[in-house]
Amino acid sequence: MGSRWTVYNKKGDEAAICAETGCPEVVARLLVNRDICEKEAVRRFLFPKSEDLYDPFLLKGIEPACEIILGEIRKGTHIRVVGDYDVDGVASAYILSDGLKKLGADVDVYLPHRVRDGYGINPDIVTKAYEEGTGLIVTCDNGISAFEAALKAKELGVRMIVTDHHEAGESISEADVVIDPKQSGCTYPFREICGAVVAAKVIEALNIKAGKKACKLEYIEYMCLATVCDVVPLSDENRTIVSLGLEALRTTENPGIRALLSAKQVEPSGIDEHKIGYVIGPCINAAGRLGDASLALSLLQEKDISEAEKIAFELCEMNEERKRLSEEAEKEAVHIIGEPDDDMKVLVVFIEGCHESILGIAAGRIREIYNRPAFVFTRSGELIKGSARGVPGHSLFEALTSLKDILVKFGGHALAAGLSMEEDKLDEFRERINAEWPLTVDQMIPSLKLEAVASFELMNESTVEWISKLAPFGVPNMRPVFADRDLTVESMRYMGRDNSSLRLCLRTSLGTPVTASSFFNSDETVRKLERMFGKEEVRCALAGKKNNMKITVAYEPQINEYNGLRSVQMIIRDIFEGA
Repeated sequence: MGSRWTVYNKKGDEAAICAETGCPEVVARLLVNRDICEKEAVRRFLFPKSEDLYDPFLLKGIEPACEIILGEIRKGTHIRVVGDYDVDGVASAYILSDGLKKLGADVDVYLPHRVRDGYGINPDIVTKAYEEGTGLIVTCDNGISAFEAALKAKELGVRMIVTDHHEAGESISEADVVIDPKQSGCTYPFREICGAVVAAKVIEALNIKAGKKACKLEYIEYMCLATVCDVVPLSDENRTIVSLGLEALRTTENPGIRALLSAKQVEPSGIDEHKIGYVIGPCINAAGRLGDASLALSLLQEKDISEAEKIAFELCEMNEERKRLSEEAEKEAVHIIGEPDDDMKVLVVFIEGCHESILGIAAGRIREIYNRPAFVFTRSGELIKGSARGVPGHSLFEALTSLKDILVKFGGHALAAGLSMEEDKLDEFRERINAEWPLTVDQMIPSLKLEAVASFELMNESTVEWISKLAPFGVPNMRPVFADRDLTVESMRYMGRDNSSLRLCLRTSLGTPVTASSFFNSDETVRKLERMFGKEEVRCALAGKKNNMKITVAYEPQINEYNGLRSVQMIIRDIFEGA
């Protein structure tokens, strides 16, 4: 609560969009705000289909990769897939291994251990593969910067193909072939796909080259899981993948996914991007955080429902432990930071004894609390290891590249990164990244982007249903937030077992009664209203008595279903005083 409000002011032919789609004017405004104005762009956004997915052969390196892989399959060469320990890495490994097996390959999977191996393929993993008879290694969701691993593979005579989606630096791995939409010279139309999508494109291309029937949607549900959990932009092809993937997940026949949905009490028909990102994904991630990611892979591979249920239960238990550790790390980090001054544009925290697996989660929470980039470190062997979460408009990867002279290892994206360094370099790192980071004090104030000023009266059930067609939501297609002015507060009451939320009975300027709910911290909301109007006015409202409070709210309209009844509810995101 308490952010700077700005309203979109983009221009577009809203009348034409309404005529073409039959949508309400406010929905046309949302599309214009997202630069979705042309007829075909509107169709792709609202009604995506499999034909919208791009040709895999547009990926640089995919032709020679197919030639090598199919040649090794024909020779009976043992192939090892090397993935990663997060949802994207697990899903990528599943897609590649399953697809290669269907093509007749002798293939197995190795998922690096977060603590023992660290991120991505390394020379020891290559050596182990060689010693176990592997002739071809195919990476997924890693490898673009695996220089030493590629050299070791060449030394041992093991062929290596990298499939990745991470940022490519000035130089890339010298593997036999590299497939990564972000590498120089790749003309793939959309460079923000995740590792699982790259893996699925490779399998699609292999099937085409092998003369088999290729289905763009064969692995769409796993592509969807990875795309949401890897927090890549939900635009362009990613939006199509998640839209079609959610449809597939609602009728999934995968025993492991069904078991996990059941364990988390998620109805398959009700799965959406939020449940993937905040309910299902964390359980899959928990295996790689607190144990071995192979457990999560086995969930996707399991064919027996009773065995799948056992694995799902174990993953849920691990995730509960992960939550406990994350809460402890967050509290410790907040205690260390205290009240940062304006010169501390980037927060750099060292937590003694923190579990390495939850560094990224802790960094994400610190970023949310303080609205500035955050790095959280802990000791890892002879080095310190850290995870970072950034803010839009400023690339973590670029910032770390400028500091590579004091880093042992780093990698990642614009908004998320991992790194390691010698402990005595930490103070220098903190000073330099704060000195060089181009973030102003003004940019540290949270901003709330409003779609439009729109009265509650406009938000009938039909309009809100139309708004829901803009899902899946996520960066850059955030859930629409509107504003309404001059609202009279008739009463307020606490909600929830711990009184953590508020329900406000409001009356619009036209006299329409509206119930709105604030699911933010209720104490914070009450304190804000007390600062605006005084404690007596707030006390009267909480007692259901007449008061003199008039407010402007930022709100999100939603459909609420309870006991078979549907109604529109307004979720308050922020409050201003007056009209």
